[in-house]
Amino acid sequence: MAADQFFDLFHQYGMILVCAVIFCEYMNLPGFPAGVIMPSIGVLIAQSELSLLLTIVLSVLCGIGGSLAIYAVCYWGGEPIMEKLFGKSEKFRSFVTRCNTYIDAQHGRGLALCRVIPVLRTIVSIPAGLIRMPVRWFIGWSALGITVWNTALISFGYFFSEKILSML
Repeated sequence: MAADQFFDLFHQYGMILVCAVIFCEYMNLPGFPAGVIMPSIGVLIAQSELSLLLTIVLSVLCGIGGSLAIYAVCYWGGEPIMEKLFGKSEKFRSFVTRCNTYIDAQHGRGLALCRVIPVLRTIVSIPAGLIRMPVRWFIGWSALGITVWNTALISFGYFFSEKILSML
């Protein structure tokens, strides 16, 4: 899809498109890298009449929603679903064990920290669901980390939109 087509979609659907893209990004769907998406959303918001604050609030809510979807699959489906998705991969099992240990040791605070580490930030919902972290802890700590991450990246795109657009 060309950039012009994407801009047309944005102008047509606005915040609905933003919410859908962020929800998918937090579900860790391929092709939705936050390092590109979030600043791009900031640029788009700067070029429209939409509110930066509203965009950040909605991005956090959609991020929590996407994270909750993965968390729920792991919470209720647990090990059998993860085995079907990832097989018996030792690398994945090692990752889940390390995340479990870190999240448990930090009493949930580790989840907020994981939310601001690229790559780890979207897949940390898997071990949180597998260890059956209480949902209110999951939402609270995730919201904190997601707020920091989304605010930083969307604001970057928003405040540097002219510079970014001049480089294209």
